[in-house]
Amino acid sequence: MRSRTGATKIICFLGIVACCLLQLTAAVQGVSAAPKQVPGAKAGDCGACHGKDKVLPDSHPDTKAMDWKGCKACHQGDKMALAGKMPGSHVHQLTGVNCVGCHGKTEKPEALEMDKCVACHGSTAKLAEKTAKVKPENPHTSPHYGTELDCNLCHRQHAKSENYCNQCHSFNFRVP
Repeated sequence: MRSRTGATKIICFLGIVACCLLQLTAAVQGVSAAPKQVPGAKAGDCGACHGKDKVLPDSHPDTKAMDWKGCKACHQGDKMALAGKMPGSHVHQLTGVNCVGCHGKTEKPEALEMDKCVACHGSTAKLAEKTAKVKPENPHTSPHYGTELDCNLCHRQHAKSENYCNQCHSFNFRVP
């Protein structure tokens, strides 16, 4: 095994740095074709670019006071993608549906009946039509229950949703 000379080590190092910069440049270009420089912005200060120019949807939480950790609570690394699934309550809130919209004005909200879900999302039969091509099985129709599945079997608004069918089966699909 040959040992590397100082020049070889430098060339290897510069090659690695160039590769990393190319990957980072490609990732940034996917987000913005012409990122602007913000004087005084520090690394990880997402709000410097995303907080004041309305590049985020109006429903996005205010980023002006957020640091990098605030963004990382939902986003992974330097990507726009979410780090994980948002609870249904967050999705509803970001689309303008607040707690009162479903639960009404009450001090102690209770679990919702399906009529609240289908009022906005449509009947379970319509949902079954929309998800007919989901593999391995259509999640909105069942040989056991037909299309009359209770939404709350799988979908949770204030906790992680789960695949109810997997109590007996091994279906591999995500439940929003």
